[in-house]
Amino acid sequence: MTVRIKQWLENVGGGGKSYRDYSGVIARLDLNEPPFPPSTRVIEAVKAEVFNVNRYPEPGLIRRLVERLAEYSDVDVDNLVIGTGADLILQQTFNTVVEPGSLVVYPYPAFFVYDKIIGLLGGKPARIDLVDDGDVWKLPLEKLVSALESNDVRLVVIDNPNNPTGSLLLADTAAARRILDAASAIGALVVIDEAYYEFSGVTFAKLVDSYDNLVVVRTMSKAFALAGMRIGYAIASRKIAGILRKLLPPFPPRLSIVAALAALDDIGYSRKLVEWVKHEREWLRIELASIPGVKVYRSTTNFLLVQTPVENVVAKLSEKGVAVRSVPLGSEWMRISVGLHEENQAALEALRGLVVGDTRQASQA
Repeated sequence: MTVRIKQWLENVGGGGKSYRDYSGVIARLDLNEPPFPPSTRVIEAVKAEVFNVNRYPEPGLIRRLVERLAEYSDVDVDNLVIGTGADLILQQTFNTVVEPGSLVVYPYPAFFVYDKIIGLLGGKPARIDLVDDGDVWKLPLEKLVSALESNDVRLVVIDNPNNPTGSLLLADTAAARRILDAASAIGALVVIDEAYYEFSGVTFAKLVDSYDNLVVVRTMSKAFALAGMRIGYAIASRKIAGILRKLLPPFPPRLSIVAALAALDDIGYSRKLVEWVKHEREWLRIELASIPGVKVYRSTTNFLLVQTPVENVVAKLSEKGVAVRSVPLGSEWMRISVGLHEENQAALEALRGLVVGDTRQASQA
């Protein structure tokens, strides 16, 4: 007899192009990774702790990280939960409310993982298309609030800033409260994904004191240069935080906890990294915009959304050793992470070559 796989899992997509061969790549600008390694303090702490990896992390070690992140986030320790990467925290947060057939409201385009998790749980996406407004993208707030009139909606998720546009969708508390109030009226949970909080400076974490239907999700992958260590955390009401602790695996990796603690002890390094990336991002934005036919959107993250005149631009750049990310807006669009200066220069040179080549072909046709 054939194994009875859940029917809705047959249509779930894979990890996309997150998994690729980087041999021959001269500019790795597709995963929004920090361009620099973690601080020396982090590296030394991990080296010293490696002799203890035969042991699971002690409760006291885990508790220390929870306490430090709560202090960093200015929230009560009982409102904070850590996990092995923000993706897993997102999945288990969705899992608390999403059932087969229930609706999940979110802006589109958005972080591709949302679609995957919704599919895994048998939910149905209810997308709210973002509006292209010059050099930024905006959330049509009234449309989103109207979508929350259906009792079938169990979850609202907003990546703020948005990935892949780089735009800040919620800039003030009033807009966030409107969504939270509308969701509360139908018993829906609201997740605000603040993966790029350190770059935008905007957070709604303190609203968990007023709304028990809010979960804020963050990561230490970006600003703390710990993408490979997979440390994420959620800020939520005590009730939701308690449920998440039950759902998440009990032992985050020992080295990841030690690395995270050392990174928080060296917060100045993180702040310097963020400022460097923001400065380099603006230089890259201006340089990209100087290429004929290229449009670049402003960003509050560590990446840029770019529209080019080149079809299949991601694949063509890949042939030149430049890895960037495709986005669901068309084959001439790409998302490019801010990398090392030499990587950014290589990407600019490659894109200029493609644009000039396409222009010449068009003129000869």
